[in-house]
Amino acid sequence: MEPMRLEAVRALCDLSVYHNAEQIAASDQLLHLARSDTTLYAQVQGSKPYTVRIEFKEGTPKAKCTCPAARFSKFCKHAIAVLIVWAQSPERFVYGQQTQTEEPPKPTARGGKRAAKATVERTDLQAQSIQQTLKLAQELAERGLAGSHAAFLEQLRATAANLQSLKTRRLQQAVEYLARLIEDSRDTPVGEERYARALLRLWLTARAVEEHFAERRSLPDEQLEEMLGRTWRDKDLQPRENLRLLELAYENIQLPTGFRLDISHLIDLDSGELLREIKIAPLNAPTREAQAYKPARPEPFLATRVGIYPGYAPKRVKLYETLPLHEPRASLMEQAVRHAHTRWQPLVAAYLQRIADPFAPRELPCLVRFEQIVWQAGSVWLADADGHLLPLMVETMPLRLHEPDAPQEALPTPSAEAVVAFMMTAHPNNVPFEAALLRHTWQALFGYLEGEDTVYLRPISGLHERGVAPLLFGVQQR
Repeated sequence: MEPMRLEAVRALCDLSVYHNAEQIAASDQLLHLARSDTTLYAQVQGSKPYTVRIEFKEGTPKAKCTCPAARFSKFCKHAIAVLIVWAQSPERFVYGQQTQTEEPPKPTARGGKRAAKATVERTDLQAQSIQQTLKLAQELAERGLAGSHAAFLEQLRATAANLQSLKTRRLQQAVEYLARLIEDSRDTPVGEERYARALLRLWLTARAVEEHFAERRSLPDEQLEEMLGRTWRDKDLQPRENLRLLELAYENIQLPTGFRLDISHLIDLDSGELLREIKIAPLNAPTREAQAYKPARPEPFLATRVGIYPGYAPKRVKLYETLPLHEPRASLMEQAVRHAHTRWQPLVAAYLQRIADPFAPRELPCLVRFEQIVWQAGSVWLADADGHLLPLMVETMPLRLHEPDAPQEALPTPSAEAVVAFMMTAHPNNVPFEAALLRHTWQALFGYLEGEDTVYLRPISGLHERGVAPLLFGVQQR
């Protein structure tokens, strides 16, 4: 059995795998090198020991390795590393002394083989989809917005649908966002910087997921749910006790992926930490119980036992035990408002740092206390303690905001596309829309910082001395 040439080894894999294999071959990770007339054997010390077996049939190598990456790749980095050493230093392989064998399969429970086969097939599909996504990203970089025709747009959408079925949701969202940008560019110019950011986000996300599945780099816990929709068990949660919590807002969000999110946005009245209680309900659930909405928590409460999920802030919580919180409502509102942001520059800086992370959520929930509401150039702004202005965006008509005991007037429902600042248009009763916002003496507003070119606050609720009033009504479509 003649040693291979390095050029032939390099042709067996892509460049990134070969570079990783070179590092392994140059280190002391290769152990127990042995060979027979037709087969090479080795053990590679990675995150754990992996056994490599490479058989040559008519001069063509066929590799087996016990690492996960070998399930969807003919030549993993461990096998390539063994072949590099075989090409450079064949004398290191001891003839006729196989010292390592592949680990025998562990006995599986009934149905285990079927489950294992399904897992391998799923891993193969994930690897293929990620490779296809990386190729699409390369084509997008070469084509640009102008060169992306209708057929290519359909290919992007098909890739997004495939990624959805494989639970690589952040990658799916990145592909869908680029597809929307391309479609929007037909009618409205899209800036090159915005397109480049979206393309970079897609590429980085695809590479991170690829490396995670190939066990070259594990995703941190805070990214697992956001990137792959991981389901956590109770033992994975961080236990907490005796949190005094107030619901700042309640949302129902229907996703195009066929799920609905019922979210209670909570604030810890002692620390000011923002938390979220979330129910994820499939829209086509077979039972009414699964389809039912998670109830809101309009009354403040004491969470005596809590589990905190891994993930980006605000953390998701599981509430095991709760008790009513018997304190004056005005006092609780005052405690919540004390934790609100009063200066926009540090808040916007934190948001910009967040969206610089390509894997983080693209919005930042926050509670803000403003000094004044300013109408300027047909838009509404919030002024902070230093006089800096933050644009305010809303999705519903502010005239819906009345005192709790006052009768509400029937108002036309704004279209789903109307994401605009408070308009200066008058109501049929000649009450300007902005006047409705002034009917409450708001102590703070709760909502999301959003945007890239322009950062703005999209409020979803407001705090006043008697409680919390919603600014959004009905199920949102995201």
